[in-house]
Amino acid sequence: ALAGWQIARRPMRGAGPVLLLVLAMALGMLAIGQGASWDRSQSDQADFRAGAPVRVLASGDAGLGRTEEFAAVPGVRRTAPAARSELPLSGSRVATVLALDTSRASMLIRPDLHSGPFLQGLGPKGSVAGVKVPADTARLRLTAALRGPSPSTTVQATITLEDRYGTPYRVPAGQLPADGRSHPLDVYVPGVPLTLTDLELAVPVPSGDSEQHRFTVSELTAKSTDGAVRRLPLPTSWKVTSRSEGVTSTPDDTNKPAPPHLSSGSGRMSVDYGTGFIPLDDTWSVGVLTVRMKAPQPKAADITAVATERFLTSAGASVGENLDVPLGGETVSVHIVRTVRELPTAAENGGALLVDLRTVNRVLQEQDGRSVEPTEWWLTTGRGATDRVTAALRARPDLDPAQIVVRDEVAGQLRDDPFGAGPEAAFTAAAGVAAALAAVGFAVSAAGSLRERGAEFAILRALGAPRRRLARAVALEQGVLVALALLVGSLLGTVLTRAVVPLIVLTDEAARPVPTVLVQLPLTRVAVLLGAVALAPLLVTAALALRRADPARAL
Repeated sequence: ALAGWQIARRPMRGAGPVLLLVLAMALGMLAIGQGASWDRSQSDQADFRAGAPVRVLASGDAGLGRTEEFAAVPGVRRTAPAARSELPLSGSRVATVLALDTSRASMLIRPDLHSGPFLQGLGPKGSVAGVKVPADTARLRLTAALRGPSPSTTVQATITLEDRYGTPYRVPAGQLPADGRSHPLDVYVPGVPLTLTDLELAVPVPSGDSEQHRFTVSELTAKSTDGAVRRLPLPTSWKVTSRSEGVTSTPDDTNKPAPPHLSSGSGRMSVDYGTGFIPLDDTWSVGVLTVRMKAPQPKAADITAVATERFLTSAGASVGENLDVPLGGETVSVHIVRTVRELPTAAENGGALLVDLRTVNRVLQEQDGRSVEPTEWWLTTGRGATDRVTAALRARPDLDPAQIVVRDEVAGQLRDDPFGAGPEAAFTAAAGVAAALAAVGFAVSAAGSLRERGAEFAILRALGAPRRRLARAVALEQGVLVALALLVGSLLGTVLTRAVVPLIVLTDEAARPVPTVLVQLPLTRVAVLLGAVALAPLLVTAALALRRADPARAL
């Protein structure tokens, strides 16, 4: 009661010390919030720019086996191939289309930027059918013959090999003359698990008369790295189709090729097909007949996509719509199924669209036998293995160090930016000065108040009030002021931090960071600040409350 009465009868006496403590607490929390939020923002920006602990960028065609090479680097836990392209939008905006192996990717993305496991459900189900090529194969050989009326005719053979990451590669197997004799068609492979899914012949269309050809495969062998040769089963159950390009049809369609037919027996596989012809009066056309033998696959699922909020706004689209997007020189139709706020590695002004690379390749293979080869690889490393993986990749002669994006290195470069470190040091210094001024001001005010009220305490002592009870009243009075100041300062500091920090945390180009700043106030640091700001006033209060004075001299 005495402490409350003293505060009520002199309400303005503690206003100055309380104001100093409020300012010290608010500035301290602003400094803590700016420092923690800036550090978190640099980490988030590094995650956004890298996308994975290590990301390798390709220059030109990657080639068969490159994904397996990166996966075999010591310290790499998972490897996810990816390809990207740009989608022009209205208003001079450009969106990123990222095709990623979502089943193997470990994307570094802040939890508040998405809702739930947004990568699930984008990939295809089941495995592809075809002839399995052993993992230690160095050379794949098809022993084939082509019989036709003109021995000078040659066809170009191409096979499609799919790796265990679901990426098909079209590999030339050489030329085959139509002389009726068996010839080896050799393909050298990097000794990784593969699946032969497609065999294609590019046949020149003759002029004047159609020709009937028979293509026969008598043997398919795989030679291992140690020289052993193993026979592989022939694709006798494959489907065969044909398509002409560059040939103008006659009015009665007599120049169209006859449908191809596949037959098997006696350990051989044969395909009979007609070439069609180019009319004699057409001297400018150059036709090519594509005969394609393909392993029967389950029907490819629709391509589903995840879009960023900016992409939906820029494209005028919404969840549930279908869009035609370019990827790897091909155009595919995608169905938007969900949305996220931001997508790592995609900072274009038109937003981003994420699809599954394996699903895209299955759809393209089903349509016309094309594929999208990866142009980058997202590597997930083991604990503490990032430096070892980075050193191994940069030691490769076929990689430029600039092609390797390391998340930890990006974070280090961002944290070394003086543009961001300057405000943090300024706020910390200002908070320290404010705390020192608050401590001195509170001590002077408390000492002056007790000296002014020395006669009152002497009268209370003369009337019989115990020294201990008066000390408790003084401690309670000053403690209430300190607690009130810390509470108001904490609230004010929280409001200031939430309002100011997003405006002052910028990139090295003075732009807003992507993703946006996530304001943070670590409770541990705030508790330490509370103790540091309250320590000096509490010590001063204790010293003044416990000091011994002579009531007779004061009276």
